[in-house]
Amino acid sequence: MMRCEICGVEFRPSGHGKRQRYCSESCRNKAKYRRRKEGGAPACKEKRETVPAELDRREFERMMDDSMEDVLRMNRDRLKAALQDPSTPANALPGISRQLISVCERLRGMDGQTNLFDDETMGVAEDVGASIV
Repeated sequence: MMRCEICGVEFRPSGHGKRQRYCSESCRNKAKYRRRKEGGAPACKEKRETVPAELDRREFERMMDDSMEDVLRMNRDRLKAALQDPSTPANALPGISRQLISVCERLRGMDGQTNLFDDETMGVAEDVGASIV
């Protein structure tokens, strides 16, 4: 059972579509009238800090002046921030994750670190395990 937001009467929701908030069409119209009278939807209690979605021209030019390693580090930091930002849409997270992994791999390659499982760095002797006594 749910309680109507306008009159407080308990009602059973239909179970279809959006969650019902009002017991009847009459209460729904009263709520709509109140919202219009008050000037729109109620403001969000928690204010979110707006983050610019795109780079401005100055920031882009600064990126071009840096070395490739600095650019990759800056991209890594921006991608990490986007992953941790609660306003980032869920459908964007896989793409951001792939980009972050790619940037981190390129940075690791520039630092001279190699992947532990890289086949080219490990040599195998031809006679290992060949002699049976």
